[in-house]
Amino acid sequence: MHQSFVNYRGYRYATIATLMAVATLAAYMLDNPRVPPNGGTWLGYTLGTLAALLVIFLSLFGIRKRVYRFNVGTAIGWVSAHVYLGLAALLVATLHSGMRFGLNVHTLAYVLMCFVTASGVWGMYAYMRYPGVVSAGRGHQERRETLKQIAELDERALEVAGSTAQIRELIADSIRRTDLGRPGLWQALGGHDESALLLAGQPNQPVHLLPNPGHRVLMEILAQLRVGNRDPQMRSRLQSLVELTGQKSVLLERLRKETRLAALLRIWLYIHVPLCCALLAALVAHVLTVFYYW
Repeated sequence: MHQSFVNYRGYRYATIATLMAVATLAAYMLDNPRVPPNGGTWLGYTLGTLAALLVIFLSLFGIRKRVYRFNVGTAIGWVSAHVYLGLAALLVATLHSGMRFGLNVHTLAYVLMCFVTASGVWGMYAYMRYPGVVSAGRGHQERRETLKQIAELDERALEVAGSTAQIRELIADSIRRTDLGRPGLWQALGGHDESALLLAGQPNQPVHLLPNPGHRVLMEILAQLRVGNRDPQMRSRLQSLVELTGQKSVLLERLRKETRLAALLRIWLYIHVPLCCALLAALVAHVLTVFYYW
């Protein structure tokens, strides 16, 4: 059976989180304080302590991912615990508050926790869906294999072009100006194809650098050359070049989609991690304030 963070060790952390949620809900329902439920009752302090410990434990996941010598447990086990206990922690924090909120640092900590949980749920969905979409889109191949296929198509196109100067120069220039994806985050998120093609003009006229997204311009030029050529052998070669260029265009679109999805995951981290840091700071302020006025 496939082992993922969802069903890790027979849903170990899902079971723990569920039992924790049931126990805290039962305690909240059975508790009968002399004052309305709030964070200052014995149950409120108990649930608050539990929620704070959960937040601290969940924050250790970032350390587990980045510190090489921090090898306690498996990575997939930490992910599973992070997801399920994170959901349980929000419920515990909600019961700790007694649903009493105001314009103060305590409510700020709770609101930040809601944002952290919401962003975490979206991140869980993204990491479950996007890698599978990317893998299926490229036929379950590694990125380097796709790049290798593009390089092989380029070599075959140059071989088919042969020694015909005009056609070979077109193919060679399109290869030089092929956009394989930009390293920048926003460029990757846009997913625009910046491929170009340099066309030689008439004598005594300047050359033209044309946008060539999807290599459509190159395919149109090759198709026009094929229509205007009466040599059967040359027409066959031009047809082969159109087909090779089309295959390359499909692979390039897969790479751009993969880069775009990877950028979405990076943006999620740029949101989730700062929110987690803000939550920890607000939690410290919340605890210190409580002890100061206790």
